[in-house]
Amino acid sequence: MSIKQDYYFWSFIQQLLLSPATELIYTNANASELWFEVKKPKEKYTMRVIRKHFNWMIDLQKDRKLAIQRAEQIRRQRFQRRLHLNNVYIMDFKPINNGMLMEEATVSSKVSGETTIISENDSIKYEQLFTRLDFRYPDIENLSDEEIFEQIERLKRQSATIIQGQKKEEEAIFQYGKPFFTYIFLAVQIAMFLFLEWKGGSEDTLTLLEYGAKYNPLILAGEWWRFFTPIVLHIGFLHLLMNSFALYYLGSLVEQIYGNMRFLFIYIVAGFAGTLGSFVWTSSLSAGASGAIFGCFGALLFLARTHPKLFFRTIGYNIIAIIVINLVFGFVVPGIDNAGHVGGLVGGFLAASIVSLPKQRRLYMQIPALISTVLLVGGLLYYGFFERSIDQDEPYALSVAGSYIQEKQYEKARSLLEIFIDKETQNSRVYYAAAYAEAQLNEYEHAEELMKKAVQYEPKFHEGFYYLSLLNVQLNDVEEAKENVEKARELDPNNQDYEKLWQELHD
Repeated sequence: MSIKQDYYFWSFIQQLLLSPATELIYTNANASELWFEVKKPKEKYTMRVIRKHFNWMIDLQKDRKLAIQRAEQIRRQRFQRRLHLNNVYIMDFKPINNGMLMEEATVSSKVSGETTIISENDSIKYEQLFTRLDFRYPDIENLSDEEIFEQIERLKRQSATIIQGQKKEEEAIFQYGKPFFTYIFLAVQIAMFLFLEWKGGSEDTLTLLEYGAKYNPLILAGEWWRFFTPIVLHIGFLHLLMNSFALYYLGSLVEQIYGNMRFLFIYIVAGFAGTLGSFVWTSSLSAGASGAIFGCFGALLFLARTHPKLFFRTIGYNIIAIIVINLVFGFVVPGIDNAGHVGGLVGGFLAASIVSLPKQRRLYMQIPALISTVLLVGGLLYYGFFERSIDQDEPYALSVAGSYIQEKQYEKARSLLEIFIDKETQNSRVYYAAAYAEAQLNEYEHAEELMKKAVQYEPKFHEGFYYLSLLNVQLNDVEEAKENVEKARELDPNNQDYEKLWQELHD
């Protein structure tokens, strides 16, 4: 091969590797083919530089077609609308044109391309190539072949050092630790799933409540551990399966990057943040490792903040795409606790910002992250406990209380509704359900008091007046019982139960 062509090739490669406007995407084993992302103020494109000889034009055309196919894969991987590929061939002499026209290979309408073929003595093309990227154009006219060869070896060593340094940086970041707590959390959530199935079913509301699912009224009642226990509980086998796969792959990656103790901190903080987000913005019962798993995404986004080139060169585009798809899916599909996902994502990012990457102490980032996290968590807890209206929790609480009543667990039904009664809710159904539970526990006086409030807040609540009349009978207040059953009859004159009680009271 021509020694001059080698020199121009390695000089150009070295400047590409050193330029802040370019980023290495790929290199083959002997660095004879390199791909770069070029980002300049007014243009962005992908450049492929290859030092190879083609005897025939047809071989060159096949190579360009393969390059376009590879460019299309890069475009899809990076979710770009369009990609422009600049193919630069540096060869000793031009291939023989065996009747083929020099046309760009078209494999994808979303990938455009241009080809530059530079053979020996094409000094003008070389100058244009270097000038386009504001590189220094090397002058070797006055150098001997021996001096040029020495320069080539130097450029090769420098380029190899840069490429190896990039690989070592990746290894240092992505292979710092070995997964340990990932497998612990996997084992715990599988064991808890089997335990829930044994105790009544992982999809049974009462079983989930019994063993620590997130439920706002119980958290408000002081059961703070429900901010953490939902991390290892799952609702149904499919939920467990999806989160287990996500934890296995994503958790392993994050634990390899951050190490065992940092991962443990990130995972628990993100899981808490996910539950906190759900507590503040949603009323329904929830469980699952989704918030903690989104926290792993957040930890990877912190890597994008500290090592943007490394992040986007390796996992960045795929990670961002998965996050966006999952969040959109959560907003579109009902029943998904997206507040927990967003909370976990933010929590994971902040937790990663607090601990930072191993061997990369950044107090100027860590201290503000810690202060921001404390203020944010404190603000959300204050809002959730003192400012947020619990009225939105009442429909779900009534549903759960109804399930307890059906199971004849009246004390649990009563305690579940106490927080709403203590806050003097005006929801008559809450007082009605609580009164029924009290009556089943033979607490008739308290039941009567609650039922009076039920009909007070809903004057046309004929069932309330009927059951209030029954409670009056239990307390031997016949006259009041007559008045209340009469109101029930007026509101629903066709109800046979009301008519029957009225007849019994007037016989």
